[in-house]
Amino acid sequence: MLGQSSGSLEPRDNANPLSEREEVLPQLADEPVESIVPPISRHDSRIPDAMAALRYRDFRLLLLGVFLAMSGWWMMIIAQGWLVLELTDSASMVALVSAMMSVPFLFLGPFAGIAADRLYRKHLLVTTRFIVAVVMFLEGFLILAGWIEVWHMLTLGFVAGCAFAMDIPARQSLIPDTVPDSTVANAVALNVSVFSITTIAGPLVGAGLLAAVGAMGCFMANGVGNVALALLIAAMRIPRRERTSAFGLKDEFVGGLQHVRQTPLLILLLSAALVVTLAGRSWQQLAPVFVRDVFGAGEAALGWLYTAAGVGAVMGALMLVGLSRTPRRAPIYLGALLAAFVAVIGFAWSPSLLVASAFVLVAGFGLQVSEASAQTAILVETPEAVRGRVMSLWGLLWGLQPLGTLMTGVVADLANPHIAVGGGAVLALLALAMLFSAQRDTLSRF
Repeated sequence: MLGQSSGSLEPRDNANPLSEREEVLPQLADEPVESIVPPISRHDSRIPDAMAALRYRDFRLLLLGVFLAMSGWWMMIIAQGWLVLELTDSASMVALVSAMMSVPFLFLGPFAGIAADRLYRKHLLVTTRFIVAVVMFLEGFLILAGWIEVWHMLTLGFVAGCAFAMDIPARQSLIPDTVPDSTVANAVALNVSVFSITTIAGPLVGAGLLAAVGAMGCFMANGVGNVALALLIAAMRIPRRERTSAFGLKDEFVGGLQHVRQTPLLILLLSAALVVTLAGRSWQQLAPVFVRDVFGAGEAALGWLYTAAGVGAVMGALMLVGLSRTPRRAPIYLGALLAAFVAVIGFAWSPSLLVASAFVLVAGFGLQVSEASAQTAILVETPEAVRGRVMSLWGLLWGLQPLGTLMTGVVADLANPHIAVGGGAVLALLALAMLFSAQRDTLSRF
C-alpha cells in the first residue's frame, strides 16, 4: 500500500505473469492478484518504451473507444450548456442541468465499486455505454422534434448519470487488466493523453455542429460515440475473475473503506480531489455565462474556450507520458494544482476572451497533470481485489460536484460570475494549503 511503501511509485514486481489471456482466474477477494497480461519484450515490438502500453491489443481498443466516446461527450457539453441558457436565461439552471449527471454518484458510488470488483467488468461497461447511447439519441430526437424542455434534460441527465456512476469505477479499473503491472503508469498517462485530445477535438467539432445543425447534432454524435465504445469493449479479450469468497454488501463496502483508511496517502489524495471537484472545474459549467454575458460572444467562442483548456490538458498529458517512470510525483502534483487554481482565478477576472483563453489553457494543464498523477498512484498501488471499490470513491467525488456547481451558479445569479468562480478558487487554494501543510510527512512518500 502507498502508506507503507518506501516512497517510490514504481509498480509491484510480477512474480509469475500468466501466459494465457483467456484463462479463468479463481481468486479470493482479499488476496493480491498478479498481472494477467504477460509483458511484451521491446525487441518484439516497434512501439517505443514511451508508448509501451500500445503494444497490447485490448488497451488499444479501449483507447480508441475512449477517444470516440469522450469526443462525443464534449460535443454534448458544448450543446447542453448553450441550449439550457437559451431556454431559461439562468446561470443556476445551467449549473443544475449539468449537476444532474453527477447526483447519481452520491448513492450509486458504493454499489458501483462493488459491482466493478464482483461482476465481469466487460459486460458491465457494454451495458452502461448502451444505456448512455439510448439517452443521448432520445434527447437528440426531442430537440429535433422541437419538444425539448428543461425537465427533459434534467430527467435524462439523471438517467445518464446513473449509467456513468456504474461505468467509471469499472472502466478505470479495467486499465490494469489490459497491460502488465510494469506498464500501468504508462497506460494511465496515454489514456489521459487521449482524453485530453478529445477536449480539443470535441469542442471544435461540437461548436461547428452547434452552429450548423443545432444541439441535436451534438447529442446524436455523443450517442454514436458511446455505441462505438460499447462495441470496442465487447471485442476485448478480458478474462473473467472468479470470486470464491462469500459475498456481503456491507462487508464488501467496508473492506474498500478499510484499505483507504489504512493508507494515509490515499486519504490525502482523495481529500485534495474533493476540493478540486468542488471548486476547480466550476468555470466549465459557467463558461456559457462568461462567453455570452461577460465577453458578448457566441457559440464559436464557447468552443474556442473549451478548446484552449483542451490544448493545455494535452500538453499536461504529453508531459506525463514522458514522466511516467518518475518515482517522485509530489513536486509535479503540487505545482500543477497551484498553477490550475491561480489560472482559474485569472480566468474569473479576465478582461477579454483572449486573456481568458490563455488562463484556461493553464488551468487545463494543471488540472490534467494533478488529477492524472493522483489517479496513477491509486491504480498502481491498490490491490486488484479492492481496486473497483477504491476507484468508486474517486468517482463518488463526481457526485459531490453538483454541490460546488450549484453554489457557484447561485452566487453568479446573486452577485456575478467573477466572484462565483474566482472566489471559489481562492477558498480552494487556502483549503489545499492547510491540508498539505498538515500532511507533509505523507507527501514525502508520494
